[in-house]
Amino acid sequence: MLDGLRVLLAEDNPTNQMVATQMLESLGASVTIANDGAEALEIVETGDFDLILVDIEMPRVSGIELLRRLRARGDSLAEKPMVALTAYVMREHRAAIAAAGADGVIAKPILSIEQFGSEIRRYMHKRPAPSAKPPGHPGASVHGTDAAGPNADALAVPVIDRGIYDTLAETIGPTAMDELLEKVVSDTQNALDRLIHAEDPLDLDEIRAVSHILISVAGAIGGQRVQDAAKAVNAAAQQADNAATAEHLPRLTGNIRDMLAQISEQASAR
Repeated sequence: MLDGLRVLLAEDNPTNQMVATQMLESLGASVTIANDGAEALEIVETGDFDLILVDIEMPRVSGIELLRRLRARGDSLAEKPMVALTAYVMREHRAAIAAAGADGVIAKPILSIEQFGSEIRRYMHKRPAPSAKPPGHPGASVHGTDAAGPNADALAVPVIDRGIYDTLAETIGPTAMDELLEKVVSDTQNALDRLIHAEDPLDLDEIRAVSHILISVAGAIGGQRVQDAAKAVNAAAQQADNAATAEHLPRLTGNIRDMLAQISEQASAR
């Protein structure tokens, strides 16, 4: 589907790097990874890419700033398709991402390799001139839904959705799946430690950053309870709502422990 496509993936999280790379390579693309926005700016000087996929929240140079700088170059690279690959898909984020120069947004976590490939192909065409965009229109299309609040019936949501988990395992193979799960456990345990540390006193910036990571990391393997709880915490932290953040946080940390336990049980059963 993406045979021969040269992709620069700017993404700082190892789990998200692996999921996206495995899917892109399975679709026939070649992938170069930049571990943050600053590294991406260095790599584009020496490489030739057909598509640039950009995470939005990265250290040193954010995805928003990376998009702005690439679009401001005024050369052939500035006209390449650039797509945000992010868990931030609420309306205010879409507007900022589009204004920075993204052609579109693909929401994390990536749940279907076929859909991922189809969405990427939509952007592999000549970008319209800026004057072709209607005034006031952000210009970027978005695939995905707004970040959701807490699930009304959380217990009805599985700790890990087997449909998503098994599809991913089949797509990337058992060896890569084992490696991915190691990264998921490492990232998730680190996130849990950071959340506990940020709980008292309440550190909204840290909680917002960590919950953003968890939305995509947990979602990648079908960890729906963690994903839903992380969305609720992230939304509250984004709004600087201390009371709501503190209220949702225990559910998130509890769901993280449940997901880690289930991953451990599945590993022991193999």
